[in-house]
Amino acid sequence: MSVVASPVSSTSLADDRRRHRPPGPLVGFTQADAERILAHLVMLDVDDRFLRFGYGIGDEGIARYVARIDFARDHVHGLTDAGGRVVALAHIAVRDGEVDFGLSVAPARRRRGLGRILFAHVVEFASVLRAQRVLCHSISPAVLHMAGASGFRRVGGNPAAPLVLDIPVG
Repeated sequence: MSVVASPVSSTSLADDRRRHRPPGPLVGFTQADAERILAHLVMLDVDDRFLRFGYGIGDEGIARYVARIDFARDHVHGLTDAGGRVVALAHIAVRDGEVDFGLSVAPARRRRGLGRILFAHVVEFASVLRAQRVLCHSISPAVLHMAGASGFRRVGGNPAAPLVLDIPVG
């Protein structure tokens, strides 16, 4: 685990911190943190799992998901509490110039701006990765709200298509 220098502007983070005070710095997780990532994801209830993954998934499925994370290619960032437990998590997958991501926040830590901090980090991190676009497959109302407010759109007007944010070149 390492502290991640977030590309999110210090002004927006300062505003979020004044309102919600994150539990600690944004950290980057490695394979060595897989058990903590798994513990965070399996504590999500059935509804939260559906919103996070887009389908019903049991503990065994989540364990397979965590085991398949390619920490050399993907980026897993998040926030932990004082005891080192993951309280908010972003899995950022990079494929062919596109970034896809999944977010989750522990139920007891919601409505404190942690999801918004991670969402903004994902969008800004996509620029650092030189991605041309960010894809949002989420069906979570909170994530969809953040995506809409950030300029994501559906390509071709297809309601089943993922939301897309094109990243300006330069």
